Amino acid sequence: MKRILTLCCLFICGFVNAQDVTGLYTGTVYNDTTKMVQIYELALSEYRGKITGYAYTTFVLDDKNYYGIRRIKAAKRDGKLLIEDDKMLANNFPQAPDKGVKRLTIIPLAGIDTVTTLNGHWQTNRTRQFYSVSGSLDLKKSNDSTNSALIAHLKELNLIGGESDVADVKIKTREDKTKIKVETKPNVKPIQPIGAVTTPFAQRQNKMVQAITITADSIELSLYDNGVVDGDIVSVYLNGAPIMPNTKLLEQASKLTIQIPKADTDYEIKLVAENLGVLPPNTGLLIIQSGENRHRVYFSADLRTNASIIIRKKP
Repeated sequence: MKRILTLCCLFICGFVNAQDVTGLYTGTVYNDTTKMVQIYELALSEYRGKITGYAYTTFVLDDKNYYGIRRIKAAKRDGKLLIEDDKMLANNFPQAPDKGVKRLTIIPLAGIDTVTTLNGHWQTNRTRQFYSVSGSLDLKKSNDSTNSALIAHLKELNLIGGESDVADVKIKTREDKTKIKVETKPNVKPIQPIGAVTTPFAQRQNKMVQAITITADSIELSLYDNGVVDGDIVSVYLNGAPIMPNTKLLEQASKLTIQIPKADTDYEIKLVAENLGVLPPNTGLLIIQSGENRHRVYFSADLRTNASIIIRKKP
């Protein structure tokens, strides 16, 4: 019988069984050896006791964005969730991942009725060439897939389909398919400052991706392709005025520092897709550096929608 793969994080569900781990989880993974903290996402599906899913990890090194996507398999044993690497699906690491090295993550579930966090430890297997390394995992369940880099990657890899709006889409695996709903954040009205430039993309729908509060007088924008580099081109606008026109999204950062002079003022950064690349939609990563604070914004845009980020300047 076909098993049904359902990622309940992508739609509003009514009831779930106790300790059902189905969902999208986001957070960080820490390596005890390298002392590196990486952004991590985990999408799990549980049906009739069988758990499958995908894992995504990313880090920026020397202004270059690296990522890896793995298929994983998991099981519950003795009050614990065991997650093991299955297969690397895509990556842009500077060197090929070591063959035969897999990570096993152990997460205690005992006493938890509803799973909203996944906190545990991981360890790689020891091989003839490599010692075992270990680390920790700290994830929280997300009810909104809008800004998920993992979901965007799975669309690019044709492992899920569908539009960025609320719509039925299909999850594809070797054995099963099911329809799910992708939930997006509500729209916000664009800022209309005096002297704003009217863009030819005003007729497109604007979707707010994130609101960020800063106190610094300037911010640095670093723009990347967050997945397969496939020719995506975007234009970046600040309050309607172009500041990074026709910018190709690459693994290496495209950077710009802009002044944010007025306190108690909202500024809108709008990302407009100039094309869809080879693998629609147009997806990317925008890192906003404000003083010592760094904000990672994953965005998706197409020929019908723009991605909007609100910068709120406080004294």
